Amino acid sequence: MRDWKNFHEITKNKPPRKNIIYFIERYNKYGNAIDLGCGSGSDTVFLIKNNWNVFAIDSSDVEEIIRSKLSDEEQGKLKFEVQRFEKLKLSKCDLLISNNSLPFCKKEYFNKMWKEICLNINSNGYFVGNFFGIKDEWNTIDDKRTFHSKEEVIKLFKDFEILEIQEIEKDKPTAEGKMKHWNTIEVIARKI
Repeated sequence: MRDWKNFHEITKNKPPRKNIIYFIERYNKYGNAIDLGCGSGSDTVFLIKNNWNVFAIDSSDVEEIIRSKLSDEEQGKLKFEVQRFEKLKLSKCDLLISNNSLPFCKKEYFNKMWKEICLNINSNGYFVGNFFGIKDEWNTIDDKRTFHSKEEVIKLFKDFEILEIQEIEKDKPTAEGKMKHWNTIEVIARKI
């Protein structure tokens, strides 16, 4: 079992992910966003500081970590809930982001979770996030996480226009400092 408290402590001051910065710079949108698997909230905070209202969701109670990075006015743009992927309940949004979190949904619940995601992204709304590829080091027979080939990811976005997709393989450390072979599929897509 992963030590999420230690993970959040290690990552609480990390910058927002490059794909979120890129999305804001390239598409210059704002509205209501969901940060699914928000972790210590770096992406949530970045979105709020760029005029988004954010519904942040995580399996751990990280609300205070996130609120500590926001002004009183900015805190009004944050809604936080502890939820598990298995029983996920979302609200309508213009942007759903999920970085390094969707794969932590157990395989048997992934399709139900994905349906909930697709139903709640508004038409012309965006998905920005990633999936773990099948060449990821964690993809073993007994692993309960969810892994996808690039072709499988493309099929997930049947109701979207995929604007950008990139498969990445590289060795780099985890947040806790352990070297790992990563295989991720990065996606930016707009719902049709």
